[in-house]
Amino acid sequence: MSITVRALEEPDIDETIQVMKEAWTYAHETWEKGHYPIEAHEFDMSLNTHERYTASMEYELGFFFIAEIDGKIAGSIRGEIIGASGFAMIRNIAVHPDYMENGAGRALMEHALEYLKAQGCHKVSLHTQAVLIPAVNLYLKIGFVPEAYLAKQWWGCDFIYMSIWLK
Repeated sequence: MSITVRALEEPDIDETIQVMKEAWTYAHETWEKGHYPIEAHEFDMSLNTHERYTASMEYELGFFFIAEIDGKIAGSIRGEIIGASGFAMIRNIAVHPDYMENGAGRALMEHALEYLKAQGCHKVSLHTQAVLIPAVNLYLKIGFVPEAYLAKQWWGCDFIYMSIWLK
C-alpha cells in the first residue's frame, strides 16, 4: 500500500468532504461522545461545504493537501500561513476510519510541515481536543509539544494547544 500526498484539486472536493465527515463522525462516536456536545459536532460538520473548500484552495496563504491510498482519498490536512510572520496554523486534519493506523495521518502531517518549512515558516501550531488520544500521540511522535491546556475553550470542552519548531 502506497500513500500519495498532494494538493487538493476541485474534482477532489466532494470525496474529501465525505471523508472528513466520516472521520469526524467516527471520532465523535469513539472518543468525543460525552465530552464534545453534539451541537458542537453538528456545527463543525456544517463547515464542510464545497464553497468553503474552494475558498481554502484559492486562499493564497492557505494549504490543503489530501492523502490517497490505492486511488481513494484517505484523509486531508488544511491550514494557513499567518501573513509574513513565519508562523502557520493547522486548522484540521482528518483520516477516514478505514485508513487509520496506515500512516496516512503521519504522511499528511509530514508533507504539510515540509511544505511550510519550504515556505519559510519557523513555527506551526494546532489545537486538538484532549480526549483525542490517537491524534495527541501522533502529534507528540512527530515532535509537537504542548504549549497550553485550554480548559473549556470551545463549547465548554478542553483543548490542547501544541506547536512544533521547524529547523
